[in-house]
Amino acid sequence: MGIYERNYYREENELDLRPNWDQRSAVSTLIIINVVVFVANLILSEGLGFGYQGVVNELLMLSDGDLGHPGLWLHTLTYGFCHDALTIWHLFFNMMGLYFLGRSVEERYGKSEFYRIYLITIVICGVVWLIKQQFWATDNRALLLGASGAVLCIEMLFVFNFPTSRVYLLVFPVPAWVLGILLVLMNFSSNPSTGIATDVHLTGIVCSAAYFFLGLSFRFLGDIRGSWRRWLRRHSGPKLKIHNESRSSVAVDAEEADRILAKIHETGQDSLSSKEKKFLEKYSRSVRAKKLER
Repeated sequence: MGIYERNYYREENELDLRPNWDQRSAVSTLIIINVVVFVANLILSEGLGFGYQGVVNELLMLSDGDLGHPGLWLHTLTYGFCHDALTIWHLFFNMMGLYFLGRSVEERYGKSEFYRIYLITIVICGVVWLIKQQFWATDNRALLLGASGAVLCIEMLFVFNFPTSRVYLLVFPVPAWVLGILLVLMNFSSNPSTGIATDVHLTGIVCSAAYFFLGLSFRFLGDIRGSWRRWLRRHSGPKLKIHNESRSSVAVDAEEADRILAKIHETGQDSLSSKEKKFLEKYSRSVRAKKLER
């Protein structure tokens, strides 16, 4: 695959929101997990009703009583992977927003950082909801399920990063910043009696604003994992390396370019060292020069 054919090497003004399924992306993986959980819940459950969400959802969703039971705190993450069993639309709209807007956000921040943003936002939204239910709400056995908080965080990160890009509301093209305003207004004006967790939605929006405007990054979590892996490699015995002197410098440069581009895809452009950036710029110029010579 050529250097300019890669999705994560496009210029911002060439932003492409058309359907394009990449099974290796974080967006695709998250959509598959959510759909599998939804289908499994329907298959394994009987007698679904307003008082019963199904066996899988019952295991995963967050309850206001979970705060007092540390063994159930994992629900602050798992609730984000189950959706209302009584309608397909809860899952459908969340996954549509994630699919069409999340891909560009993943390209901007990298696959690993995208996972961290998404999962950490789920947990933050769950914790905020638990605290609110504990101290301010009067509902008996309130339940929370759905990825809406994390998806809204991703959608607003799209708006912040690409405010002038064109998106469609039904069939009407509008700049992304208009969509952002509508998302905020809809959640501020929503009637709490509808059962929609607007507090979770607004928490997701706040998370996106804090991440973007404060310049936050969760890459240090990946650094911890990377340090652990490097330690294991150093202490797991010597590794044999075969040096192939016959390899051309062109092949070596192409391999290094692929490594750097893969790193951009995984951890975002900001993770590159100055040496890697200079190499990529030099390699890019050489590729363009060779194309002009043809």
